[in-house]
Amino acid sequence: MENRTVDVAIIGGGVMGPSVAYHLLSQGLCQSVALFEQDPMHMHSSTGLSAGGIRHLFSSAVNIALATFSVRFYEQFAQHMATEAGPGPDVAFRRNGYLFLLDRQNEESLLRRADFQEREGVELERLDRAALKDRFPEIEVGDLQGGVFGVRDGFLDPYQVMRGFTQKAQELGAQFITERAEAVEVEAGCAVAVRSAGWRVAARLAVVNAAGAWAGDVGRMAGVEVPVVPRSRQVYQVIPPSAAFDRYPLTIDPTGFYFRPETGGRVLVGKSFDDDPRDFVWDWKRNLFLDAIWPDLAARVPVMENLRLESGWAGLYEVTPDDNAIIGPHPDLERFYVIAGFSGHGMMQGPAAGLALAERICLGSYRSVDASGLELRRFAEGREYREDAIV
Repeated sequence: MENRTVDVAIIGGGVMGPSVAYHLLSQGLCQSVALFEQDPMHMHSSTGLSAGGIRHLFSSAVNIALATFSVRFYEQFAQHMATEAGPGPDVAFRRNGYLFLLDRQNEESLLRRADFQEREGVELERLDRAALKDRFPEIEVGDLQGGVFGVRDGFLDPYQVMRGFTQKAQELGAQFITERAEAVEVEAGCAVAVRSAGWRVAARLAVVNAAGAWAGDVGRMAGVEVPVVPRSRQVYQVIPPSAAFDRYPLTIDPTGFYFRPETGGRVLVGKSFDDDPRDFVWDWKRNLFLDAIWPDLAARVPVMENLRLESGWAGLYEVTPDDNAIIGPHPDLERFYVIAGFSGHGMMQGPAAGLALAERICLGSYRSVDASGLELRRFAEGREYREDAIV
C-alpha cells in the first residue's frame, strides 16, 4: 500500500472536489492535496449527467450569492483554467437565459420571488403574456400570465467544467487517485486519513467529503451522519421539427417539465416526479417521457407534437432535507468537512462553493461568499434554508 501525507484529502471528483482542490492550491491556502475518485470517466456522477443549467433565479440569498460568483467565474473559465499547454477548456456557456412560466396558480409566488431576487441584485425581466408570445412564438400562452426571465442565465457543458478544474488542479500539484475511498480513519475525535485499496493518505488539515450522492456513505465511513441521499432523475434528448429552439432559454413550465436547446439542433427535456427513486438508479425510462411528459410538452409547445425521441439518460440528484447544499465542517467530527447535497444546482454553484470551503478550512471563515448558513449544524439548530426554486 502506498502512503502519503498531504494537507487536505478529498473524496469525490465531480465538480466540487476538483473545485476545492483548485482553490486551495491556486489561492496558496495549502501546499498539498490528494483527491480520490472512483469513477474517473464520470459515467455515474451527478455532474457528468446533469443538464448543465446556470441560473441566478433562487429563493434564498445564499444561493443567489453562490450563483453570482460562479457565473462570473464561468465567464472567464478558460483563462482561470489555463495551463502551460494553453487556455482551459471551452465550457460552451450559452447565455440564452432561464424562463419560469407563470400561470394563475404560481404567479403570485414567482412574482414575489422575483421581487426578492431583484433586491438581491439579480438581473431579470418580467414578461407579460403578449411579450412572452412575441419573444417565444412557439409557446402556447393562452393559460399563462407571463414569465420571469433570468437575463444572465443559461447553460454550459458540465464535462468540460470538470475537465478544466481537474487539469488545472493537477498542474498546481494535486494528486488524483482513481480508486474508491474505502475508509475514513478517525483518531481522538478527528478525521486523520483516507484509505483505498492501494493508498493510505493522511491529512494534516482536513478530510473533505465531496462525494455527491455518495456523501451519506462517506459520512458513515467516518462514523457520522451526513443527510444526503440520491434521487434518480431522467433526461430526454429529442429532435424537434424545426430549428427555432436554438435561441430558447432553459424554460420551466408550471406543470414541472423543463426544456432547453442542445447542440446539433436537439432539445433536452426533463421533469422531477414525487415518486422518483431515492436510490442509486440509472435506468432510463423511455415510457415515462411518452406517457407523463410529452403530452404536457406538446400542449405547451404544439410543434413538439411532431418531435422524435432520440435518446436520454438517468442521473442522480444529491438531496438534503431542505433541498440546499451542505458546505462546511461536520459538527460531530473535527477536521471532517462536507461539500455535497446540492439538490440539482451543484454545477451552478461549483466555483463559489469550492472557494468558500477552501477558505473555511484554511482561514477559519468564509471570505469571498458567506456560506455559513449552509453548514450542517443548521439541521440540529432548526435553521433549515428551504429552497423553493428546485427544478
